[in-house]
Amino acid sequence: MTDKHPILKTIQNGFSALVEAFFLPAQGRIFAWFDRLWSAALYLLGLLHWCFFLNWGNIPFDLHDWLDTGAYFSFLRQAALTNQLPLHIGSALTTTDRYLARPNTLISPQACLLRFLEPGPFTLVNVLILYSVGFIALLLLKKRYSLAPAAFTALFALFNFNGHITAHYAVGHSEWIGYFFLPFLVLLILKALEGEEHGWRWVLLVSLTLFAITLQGAFHFFLWCLIFLLAWGVFTPKYLLPAVQAIAASLLLSLLRLLPPAIEFVGGGKAFISGFPTVTDMFAALVVLKYPAEALSSPFKSLGWWEVDTYVGLIGLSFLLYFGVYRTWRPGQTAGTGKQSPVRALLAPIAVLTFLSIGQIYTAINHLPVPLADSERMAARFLIVPVVMVIALAAFNFQEFLSERGHRGLTERIMYLGLLILMAHDLYQHSRIWRVTNMYKLFPSTPADIQSSVINRPDPVYITALVAGAAGTLLTFTVLLILSLRERRQAKRHIEK
Repeated sequence: MTDKHPILKTIQNGFSALVEAFFLPAQGRIFAWFDRLWSAALYLLGLLHWCFFLNWGNIPFDLHDWLDTGAYFSFLRQAALTNQLPLHIGSALTTTDRYLARPNTLISPQACLLRFLEPGPFTLVNVLILYSVGFIALLLLKKRYSLAPAAFTALFALFNFNGHITAHYAVGHSEWIGYFFLPFLVLLILKALEGEEHGWRWVLLVSLTLFAITLQGAFHFFLWCLIFLLAWGVFTPKYLLPAVQAIAASLLLSLLRLLPPAIEFVGGGKAFISGFPTVTDMFAALVVLKYPAEALSSPFKSLGWWEVDTYVGLIGLSFLLYFGVYRTWRPGQTAGTGKQSPVRALLAPIAVLTFLSIGQIYTAINHLPVPLADSERMAARFLIVPVVMVIALAAFNFQEFLSERGHRGLTERIMYLGLLILMAHDLYQHSRIWRVTNMYKLFPSTPADIQSSVINRPDPVYITALVAGAAGTLLTFTVLLILSLRERRQAKRHIEK
């Protein structure tokens, strides 16, 4: 019996070390491999989630906005198979035949896959591609802030499986795929706040990120990010110039996507509906799990619960409020310096977009004679940008909290692990309930022919807008690239001197 004691002790020590490696940055080759394997396991879990959520590509193109998505993807497939430009769409499901004049349409390079895939499988593949792009951005954040598996798991789960992205995609908002570029914007803003160079190269990277978002048809995300950048600059004057430069560069770089809709919908902005009816409703959207059958119950009969759904669960919200908001705001956050963390500057733009997402507050802006201002009619959607920012801040502060406390007892670690599991469980329940096959409980089946054709017709105004937009995009990219390279050479000469 006594011979077993050393073995049992070794096993116990190894288990304790493994638990510690889950909460503290990896030290040593073995635990570094554990960290990599855990990240790989999370990535595969995310792939399986989206396959399950989207019914393995068997998409219900006979309900709600999936009808439009089916028509668009069918059109792009027809254009790819016949080697034609996707300019004019022939479909009874669209309000205009000018495909590229709709800012919510996909024109990103991965659309070429429609030559080989039907719209259903392509929908799944498209999500998996952009999910992978977003995961790369999360890994960059993980590396920058030395996140151990526990903190990275919280970041991964809350970002990928919150109610906003899953509910919107469930009802057919395929353009929401642009959501997965948000971590790149978070990373760039954090780099600027933490003292890294925020000159023309930074402006180029921000504008390329937002341009990539517009290519997915995620025009709404593009606009929300511009509002966030503007609020950041206004409330942090030190960054006003780079913020304005980034906004201007993003608008110019995205002219290819902005000019055609501008000539199509000039003077025809959308009538504003609402944000969250009340602040209470906003908190409910974060913690209440509603079934699809309840999504059109009062007071959401005209708004739709999927438009306000930002579910993170009670544990998730507590995590965000404490680690993301409080520990960012509190004095003396920067460890060992007694100084306030520079990322506290993000709380102001977070508050601005949250404020604009409530009730009828945004309606005053919606009626302003300002381009793009009248394109938003559901302000509750704004909240996702602040939420993503807070998710990132919460993960970083959680890791700092764990590191400050150092090695702890097994009981405390198991408690944290249990809370993480419960948070992930809540998010899984939302995905399970809102997967696309359950949307028939919300919308009636409306069989329609999603097959679309490519129309060839003269349209000089539309074509001129496309050519001018493409020229503006190319010119802007060239200018920004030249300015970035010149800035880099000047910095190099300065270092050499």
